[in-house]
Amino acid sequence: MKKISFLLVFVFSFQMLNAQFGVSAGYKPIEAKNWEQVISQYKLSVPTNYKVLPLSNGVQFGVDYWFRLKKYRVEFLPELSYSRFTRVWAKVEGDNDRINSNFLGLHFNTNFYIFNFKGDCDCPTFSKEGPSLKKGFFIQLAPGVDYVFNSFKQEKNNKTVHDIVPSVGIGIGVDIGLNDLLTITPMVKIHHYFEVEWEGLNTFFETQQEPISPELNKNEITQLFAGVRIGLRLDTK
Repeated sequence: MKKISFLLVFVFSFQMLNAQFGVSAGYKPIEAKNWEQVISQYKLSVPTNYKVLPLSNGVQFGVDYWFRLKKYRVEFLPELSYSRFTRVWAKVEGDNDRINSNFLGLHFNTNFYIFNFKGDCDCPTFSKEGPSLKKGFFIQLAPGVDYVFNSFKQEKNNKTVHDIVPSVGIGIGVDIGLNDLLTITPMVKIHHYFEVEWEGLNTFFETQQEPISPELNKNEITQLFAGVRIGLRLDTK
């Protein structure tokens, strides 16, 4: 058993030494018009000592693994990401009710280096001649699927619901190679999530006098992402 464990550790360590991966983080607001409409109706009916805030802007974190085509500047970065958005309202100080919207995504990010599509650049090292913008600029397509889990938390009413939705993203970025090991990539992209459903959201806020349509539980959600990726190439000799 010890020999097998040692072998597994050795193989894993070897793979890590040959890995090409990255981490990213960035700012991400959320646009969910139907959900906002539901909660806005609630805001009109609550006492004045409630402080109702909009869904907060979130932060997304991601990790990815990098590989590319040999003859063309097309690079693949499958990514696992997480982002969270929160709304808080309080009856009194220290007594906070809240709703949370969370996105756990698996996206197949694909970068197309349109200004250097047939280049032989050993990027992202940028050790060859030529302007870095030409070698580093790319357009990214990011199809994927997201596990969305939303929660409503109140003193006597806590509920979490889930949904799995397809998504697609498009964006631009520029690789800036610091050396053969590290690359910094500022980027901007837009993600669209198709018909995300927050089941039962309307029932949290509706009253007998003001029923809320369950159709407002569904949303086409668009999120803008502006952030930075740090790439690490441990396979560089």
